[in-house]
Amino acid sequence: MMHRRSLLAAAPLLAAPALLSGPARAQAARAATLRVVPETLTNILDPHFTTSFTTRDFSYLVYDTLLAVNDRWEPTPQMAERWETSADGMEWRFFLRDGLVFHDGTPVTGEDCAASLRRWGARDALGGVMLRASEAIDAPDAKTLRIELKEPFGLVLQALAKPGAMVPMIMPKRLAETPPSRPVTEPIGSGPYRFVAAEYRPGDRIVLARHEGYRPRGEASIWASGGKHATFERVELIAMPDVSSQVSALTTGEVDYLERLPADVLPVLERNRAVKVQVVSPFGYQGILRFNHLLPPFDDVRVRRAVMTAVDQADYLPGVAGRPEYARECRSMLGCGTPYETTAGMPGKADLEDAKRMLREAGIDLSRPVVIIHPADAPGIAALGLVTQDLLTKLGFRVDLQSMDLNTFFGRRARPEGWNVFHTTATVPDMQTPLQNSYMEGSGPPNGFAGWPKDATVQAKRAAFAAAGTEAERKALATEIHQQAAERGFYMPLGQFVAASAWRSELRDVPQGPAMFLWNIKRG
Repeated sequence: MMHRRSLLAAAPLLAAPALLSGPARAQAARAATLRVVPETLTNILDPHFTTSFTTRDFSYLVYDTLLAVNDRWEPTPQMAERWETSADGMEWRFFLRDGLVFHDGTPVTGEDCAASLRRWGARDALGGVMLRASEAIDAPDAKTLRIELKEPFGLVLQALAKPGAMVPMIMPKRLAETPPSRPVTEPIGSGPYRFVAAEYRPGDRIVLARHEGYRPRGEASIWASGGKHATFERVELIAMPDVSSQVSALTTGEVDYLERLPADVLPVLERNRAVKVQVVSPFGYQGILRFNHLLPPFDDVRVRRAVMTAVDQADYLPGVAGRPEYARECRSMLGCGTPYETTAGMPGKADLEDAKRMLREAGIDLSRPVVIIHPADAPGIAALGLVTQDLLTKLGFRVDLQSMDLNTFFGRRARPEGWNVFHTTATVPDMQTPLQNSYMEGSGPPNGFAGWPKDATVQAKRAAFAAAGTEAERKALATEIHQQAAERGFYMPLGQFVAASAWRSELRDVPQGPAMFLWNIKRG
């Protein structure tokens, strides 16, 4: 028992935290909070509903995955402790590790995983191929997920470990049973941070708090794999569309991390010792010009190919890369520097006069306005639309550039009416196979991806790619698929580029990888 004198002596020490001054408490709270400005702030909180990488980055904090890839693209266990497969590769069993708990306090079960994968497969290009190849995705018991195939699918591990949107994140079964056509609005996962609904301000701020029930893996963190430690009590994702405001806020320490910056502001930050500027993802992004295949004039393949022939990537890259060393011309839908890189079927060097000839031969009505939907608050995308506006005008089109915010843009492009062209950027790792690349999906409406190209040959060869047993077979099929998709004008790549992030130099252990990972970061 502690004596009265000891209790009296200890009392001031025990009371010390409560006696902190207001400014001291505020400083302590600030140190425990990581304030991040993403390129744009998503209002879609469902990881299975959009290919937006701002949704993906948010989701990586809230949700977790069964498997994850390291920097050698090897699938590794994450929520799963291990897996087994039958000798013929037609049945897979994944065994959950102990201690997995959702943010609502319920344990993660095999049924949650099965329901989540079925929902993801209804939305994702690669997931859809796996779903169609499956006889059953179910849970023999609370700690086991079973995938039984009805036809060969050689990419089960790669599908479950894919790092790009849409990521096969796991959510409670009750939420995963939300119809795939409707977004989940209650973001509950089992990841290192939980969504704080009471502090959510759509379009302004997303607040996340440490998930005390999360148990990180013991391995070192590499990309999305390994131990994800919630090193801050809170993470705040803050909307700040104006780049000069971002730079000022980072310089003064009002925010800690800027996801993506235009190159013209980098010299200011590089001269500031309190700031570190670095390219986090060496693979970078692919610029995309996507046609609406359902409406004139781009329901005509001859018109799509004419525009593709006119595209000069050198006109697009300066606006998104800013520095020559950040950009490379790349006409491969599968990305450059990837295992399946090819330019089969793509037009060669840009030729504006030949493109005009192709349009004359197509005999289309150029007086009809071409609507470009244009997310003006996303600089990395908006710059592309301005170049296409000029290009289409040179080709003789009347152009209606309709500006909007990014979240409105996502809603507009999901509807087949009211637009002809949109632009976006996608991380190259998301594009590197014909199954992962949503823009190479050819099922058409209503289930295909926005733009809705329809091509039975592409779909058949994608299925063959999924079933292929050797890498040589997959490589040959990837080239054939690319050629068909390019010749049918699925979309036009606008080059490949990287972008720099910036953060306060007091932050250390900032993760690298193909997404914005915010775990394991330490201050000081």
